[in-house]
Amino acid sequence: MKNGILLLLLMTSLATSAQTVGKKLENKANEAVDKAIDQVDLYELFSKKKKKKNDKKAEDLDPEKTGETINKNQEVTKEGISQGGGNPGIASTMEKSGKYLMSYRDIMMGDQKNTKFGPFFVPSTGQCVDIESANEMQGDVAMVLFSGYGGSLILTFPANAKESDLSISYDDIDLFKEDGMGGWEQENINSGELYKGSMSDATFEKIIEENSWKAFNAGYANNMDGQYVNYTNPVAGVYCIKFSNSLRALMRIKNIVPKSPKGGSIKFDIIVECKK
Repeated sequence: MKNGILLLLLMTSLATSAQTVGKKLENKANEAVDKAIDQVDLYELFSKKKKKKNDKKAEDLDPEKTGETINKNQEVTKEGISQGGGNPGIASTMEKSGKYLMSYRDIMMGDQKNTKFGPFFVPSTGQCVDIESANEMQGDVAMVLFSGYGGSLILTFPANAKESDLSISYDDIDLFKEDGMGGWEQENINSGELYKGSMSDATFEKIIEENSWKAFNAGYANNMDGQYVNYTNPVAGVYCIKFSNSLRALMRIKNIVPKSPKGGSIKFDIIVECKK
């Protein structure tokens, strides 16, 4: 009995000693962890990880998709005009007939003396190009702007340019010589008609914002209250236009700069009828 009690006391003592040692080891371990944490800059650690992740993501981006969209119908160099950068247009929903609209805003068109804006308008892309580019895309050019006798601006169509300037100055304009329109294939020289109707600014804006062929068609019909001509001395307002391919357009001329040493120009919005 006495030996049993001694054995029980010994086991209790050993258990107590083990707990004491374990507690000391646990405390030392916790102290070591706390000391290690104190030596690490957690903010810097997670910042580096985040930065690395973002850097990798940035490397995967296509620069052309993240860069600015450039509208080359704004003021550009001569080289920019030669390249004929298009004006980002807005397309409407296509009708069952295959007809739809392309709308362009703030197009700049210069006369033959203008070194910033081209004198030839390409409705399918919203481009205003110089004579070198126009020579390469003859059949796509629909309108031309030039300064005629006396310095007045004339807006017309390639096939109607000569009759629009009733003076001998036509033959002196580089645009119309052999290395210009004078050398174009006859089937590529487009004609057309235009008329300045009574459509208001607000009505035009409503049509361009609604962006539907039905609204365009109704607005065009309501604006046909006069006689068409093949050329005009442009003034501010809305013009109805018929191209030689039987398609139509509504053009709103917003600003006019008469002939000057730096050349004349017009600024306009246009809604072009297209067909698939």
